[in-house]
Amino acid sequence: MRITRADRSVLSDWWFTVDRLMLVALMLLMGAGVVLSLAASPPIAERLGLDQFHFVRRHVGMLIPAFAIMFAVSTLTPKQIRRASFVIFLVGVALMVGILFIGPEVKGATRWLQIGAFSLQPSEFV
Repeated sequence: MRITRADRSVLSDWWFTVDRLMLVALMLLMGAGVVLSLAASPPIAERLGLDQFHFVRRHVGMLIPAFAIMFAVSTLTPKQIRRASFVIFLVGVALMVGILFIGPEVKGATRWLQIGAFSLQPSEFV
């Protein structure tokens, strides 16, 4: 499949408007993260009694939705980004307030929310 400027598909519009240098830099960082995970995590996984590549698989598994989110966000217009950032900010502030009441205490601090097997630190969104 060849992408041309005459093509008006979402993929074509995205390809001709995205900052390709930034895209390459992000892909290199993602690849470096996998390499570093391959280098550092097997001994820790074995010490914890897990499969040698447990953390590597989790890391690569998170790259798939991360790339999908990156693609989705890069298709937004500046107006949509401003709206989304305002909503994300309000949700982040609400979660920061909510953490005072429902967050688990770890070593005297309540900084994380447990949502099933997923933990979230709301301060990253504010």
